[in-house]
Amino acid sequence: MFQAIFKFELKYRFNRPATYLYFVIFTLVGLLYGAIMGGAFGSEVAVTITGGGKNLANSPYNIMVITGAVGQLGIFVVAAFMGVPVYRDFEHKTFPLFFTKPISKWHYLGGRFFGSLLISALVLLSISLGLILSQWLPAVNTEKYGVFNLWYYLHPYFLVTLPFTVFTGSIFFATVSLTRNQLFIYLNAIVVLVLIFAASYLSGQIDNKTLSSLIDPTGLTAIAKSTELWTVTERNNQVIPLTSLIIINRLIWVGVGLIILLLTYVRFSFTFVGKGRIKQAPRKVSKTLTDTLTIQKIRLPKVRQDFSQTYQFGLLRMLIKKEFFQVLYNPIFLVITVVGLLFMVLGVTTSGKIFETPVLPVTYRILDILSGSFRMFILAIIVFYSGEMVWAERQYKVSLMYDALPIPNWLPFTAKFFAMIGIELFLLTVIMLMGMLVQAGNGYYHFEPLLYIKHLYGVQMLDLLLVTILTFTIHIVVNNKYFGFFAVVLVYFFFSTILPYLGVTHKLLLFKSAPMMLYSDLNGYGHFLQGWLAFKTYWLAFGLILLVFANGLWLRGTDSHWRARWRKTLHNFTPVAKLALGVATLAFVAMGGYIFYNTNILNDFVTQEEENTLRASYEKKYKKYDTMPQPKVIDVQLEVDLYPYKRILKAKGHYVLKNKTETAIQNIHINTSNDAVVQKMKFGKAFREIQNDQTLAYAIYKLNKPLEPQQTITLDFEISYAYKGFGNSSANNFLTYNGTFVNEQIFPKIGYQPLGELTSDDVRKKHGLEPHQRFPRINNLEARKNNALSNDADWINFEIKLSTAPDQIAIAPGYLQKEWKKNGRRYFHYKMDKPILNFYSILSARYAVKKDVWTSKEGKKVNLEIYYHPTHTYNLERMMQGMKKSLSYCSANFSPYQYRQMRILEFPRYAGFAQSFANTVPYSESIGFLADVDDKKDIDLVLYVTAHEVAHQWWGHQVVPAYVQGAHTVIESMAQYSALMTMEKALGKDKIKKFLRLEMNKYLKGRSAEIQKEMPLMLTEGQQYIHYNKGSVVLYALQDYIGEKQMNAALQKYVKQVAYKEAPYTTALEWVSFLREATPDSLQYLITDMFEKITLYENKVNSVSYQKKGDKYEVTLDIVAKKVQSDGYGVEKEVALNDYIDIGIFARKQTLSGKGSNTKVRRSNTNKVLYLKKHKITQTTQTIKVLVDDKPHSGGIDPYNKLIDRKPVDNTMLFDKTGKLKTVKK
Repeated sequence: MFQAIFKFELKYRFNRPATYLYFVIFTLVGLLYGAIMGGAFGSEVAVTITGGGKNLANSPYNIMVITGAVGQLGIFVVAAFMGVPVYRDFEHKTFPLFFTKPISKWHYLGGRFFGSLLISALVLLSISLGLILSQWLPAVNTEKYGVFNLWYYLHPYFLVTLPFTVFTGSIFFATVSLTRNQLFIYLNAIVVLVLIFAASYLSGQIDNKTLSSLIDPTGLTAIAKSTELWTVTERNNQVIPLTSLIIINRLIWVGVGLIILLLTYVRFSFTFVGKGRIKQAPRKVSKTLTDTLTIQKIRLPKVRQDFSQTYQFGLLRMLIKKEFFQVLYNPIFLVITVVGLLFMVLGVTTSGKIFETPVLPVTYRILDILSGSFRMFILAIIVFYSGEMVWAERQYKVSLMYDALPIPNWLPFTAKFFAMIGIELFLLTVIMLMGMLVQAGNGYYHFEPLLYIKHLYGVQMLDLLLVTILTFTIHIVVNNKYFGFFAVVLVYFFFSTILPYLGVTHKLLLFKSAPMMLYSDLNGYGHFLQGWLAFKTYWLAFGLILLVFANGLWLRGTDSHWRARWRKTLHNFTPVAKLALGVATLAFVAMGGYIFYNTNILNDFVTQEEENTLRASYEKKYKKYDTMPQPKVIDVQLEVDLYPYKRILKAKGHYVLKNKTETAIQNIHINTSNDAVVQKMKFGKAFREIQNDQTLAYAIYKLNKPLEPQQTITLDFEISYAYKGFGNSSANNFLTYNGTFVNEQIFPKIGYQPLGELTSDDVRKKHGLEPHQRFPRINNLEARKNNALSNDADWINFEIKLSTAPDQIAIAPGYLQKEWKKNGRRYFHYKMDKPILNFYSILSARYAVKKDVWTSKEGKKVNLEIYYHPTHTYNLERMMQGMKKSLSYCSANFSPYQYRQMRILEFPRYAGFAQSFANTVPYSESIGFLADVDDKKDIDLVLYVTAHEVAHQWWGHQVVPAYVQGAHTVIESMAQYSALMTMEKALGKDKIKKFLRLEMNKYLKGRSAEIQKEMPLMLTEGQQYIHYNKGSVVLYALQDYIGEKQMNAALQKYVKQVAYKEAPYTTALEWVSFLREATPDSLQYLITDMFEKITLYENKVNSVSYQKKGDKYEVTLDIVAKKVQSDGYGVEKEVALNDYIDIGIFARKQTLSGKGSNTKVRRSNTNKVLYLKKHKITQTTQTIKVLVDDKPHSGGIDPYNKLIDRKPVDNTMLFDKTGKLKTVKK
């Protein structure tokens, strides 16, 4: 009988058009993604998935990622196939035929389950089929493919897709079979999605990666953890290995599915009502004949038919209330809401951390997190319950009776629609209350209820309204509940993902899209609001058009054929519907025209492909002038008028240019921004314009008389920036109502600018360009004529006069000479007293100011100032102390501080960085001002960022390297080192260990994403994961090996020799030579390994034990050490060990805090160093014995992770409490 039921299920599914439709859709999605990776839609699109470079389109890694990601959409197919086999018998009243026949539960349930599972598995196999077929599409780039290997495509299917199908299929089949309630499908889907998103949230924290890998039912998080450090070579050639974590994950979730099936088998019963208590029949009451024959006279109520508008609107209110409370009191809805609330809490506790330091729960941040984490639940509720509302009457077999009622079509449709809107408003209220509870729970009581109302009931509600319109329309048009669910997700996926991948980026064509609107405490919604409202109005008009047609297509009666429904729609098109359609269409067209005028006429709409074409043209036309001699800027005088509330900037400038070359200069080349309007460009000597390329903003001026060597010439210019209306995207955020932040890039640049070139080799090849050289070679003498921060100047005299709105403060580098008000505007005059780099900033905002003074050991006083948003007072003292500590450390160890002031200036969170200009540090509100530092457990993020930026006053403003390989190492790695040492003095070594662990993890992950070639630290080419993250680890390790004093003495000597020098500028090669000179002969290998080569270690502890000997403890460690070197592409070879590596033994020390009478005593455990010495390791395996004075708690090799180790977590091991031998678990 099993075979008969199994075949019946297969035959049923093979006879359903939806089966083939699902198969074709997933094949096409796989085909599309494969084509994108293969470059069929252009290199610009391909790099968004593969990363470009040497990443192959058909690498096993890329195929795994795409198969797994697309396979998650398969949950809707699995729900449609696996959730209904048993329920179908009840829906069609065929269950008595099965339940009364001698059929075993195994035959009945097994046939239903495995038949549906096989169909689900076959449909989802189409993803792999699509990816396979894409390789032979004519438009793909064959060079992006390696050798075809069928197993690369089948392996992800068997490792990810099939187990996920078994798990989800089991829970869908089980819950509906037992409860005979389809709503449990939605709950199951939500639970699965929660697990997936929870794993994603937790995976962002380094200590939660194992947990996140285990709770992800797709297995993708475990796979990501196992491959996160893979190089490009490994990704291209290695199939995902079956690591213990992946195997455990697969066993857990397949096992959960099988256990659920077993419970289903045990609990399932061939009864209609299932198992449970049976109510006893009421006792019979004896009746007399008189009682039986009594006739009672009743009065029938008077009924009056009323079809008036008033009655219909009264009925509408009743129906809305009925539909609303049906959802609100539904147990599944309540469970989903509670799960969503828990997920919101998870989001708050895990999101927004920087270096695992949390951020204060300010209202906009809470809204970002809660709206993001709970949004999935709201969308799921809209999708599921919209379908339930549309199908409610048909599902309960009352549709014919309901359709026969004398009510218009719009009444039930409108009631259901507004009931869903009510549910959304309820959920948004839940978010608001939850947000305030979270804030209060964290001791934060500045709730900002008005911002909650604006954001939730304004911004979020408009988005949800559009989604609701779309889901109702699709459910009504599709007229199949389960395919309707899938169709909604597919349409949403199409507009949000597929179309942008295909190059469709104008938001007039992407449903529900609008330019970003990011709230900032400084700037509110600012200039974003106009464009956002315009686009949302446009889409709401389109939504009204959809609603009119959805109302017309509302199914009434039994004729569900599409043509018949369409004819009825046109026939029953009422005057009101025609009016609504006309008004909506007019608004849609008018708003579309208004948007087009703003995005394409007032502003330039440029696609990514067009942008790339422009940049390629720039290089093709003007690269030939790259080495042409040009004068250098030596003096800058500016007059800048800011009109922040109009987003206008007007500037007059006076440059003095000097010919520092050995040849006369006839032509001067000038670059300006494409957004700038040039009113004047005039030299101090006779000249003429010989070229003005307005498209590429490149002009060439010919001097009547050449500029001879060492001669100077003046350049006076006037330019303006005025942003009108709004664009298709939210670019150009530097001119804002409150928090303007611009830099020298908005002013004319002299000569060709290499930063305007294309950097992706794949895109360059498409445009006929050679592979990009990221930086000139380190020994390029011509390149050493330019510094790393500016190629059109060396050191300049700088003076600026600024004007701004009367309620704002405008700031630029330099000392304030004068401040005044005139004609309702506020003026500031700044001037530097010594030359600076041609690298400066201008900021304007409604600032409050905190001031202090730092005094050096020599008695020099430096004024410290923080310009901040008035409510952002939380970390001002930390910033002030950070400036003082960094100034103290750098002044004492490198050279005196060169200025008389140091300032921090807050700017809006449209960018998340801090940047160091001469005595001025613009600092984003998102990275330090709102940090919530717990001194006992957190890295002091504020101290780190502040110390890093202050250190740049030495590394970047005193020591200025050439624009060659390794430039960022000198600037950024040294700023990292300076910040680390400042932090160590303030926070201790344990915090530094945590910081270095995070830095090493970022470096290792960064090298796995390298698309060209990983360079050694000394030759880094703008690769942040090297000069920031690896630089931190390497320089801290070097000072540990050779000693902090020895290292700082070498750095001081280096600063003294190269500070403030002009061309030829210093290089990392010269910097390393000073470090090598300070390093003993026995440790010279460190300089080679750390700076000149790419060296990695694989150190670990195999076993630990100890035994007491007198009053001491003899500790035995069995260690493994391995050293490899990489060629930059991920190909590694093992090299001989002859290295000094730390061996450390630690005791556990308990400390008490809060001993006062009114405070709670807190116990915390810290490591006490019993032994920490460097041993010369020459063998792969080695046994080390040492004596310590106290009972050991942990020990290992390189315990502070000073060396680059791909798996630093196994460097140490806890001892058994009795001292017995403890080995690594295999």
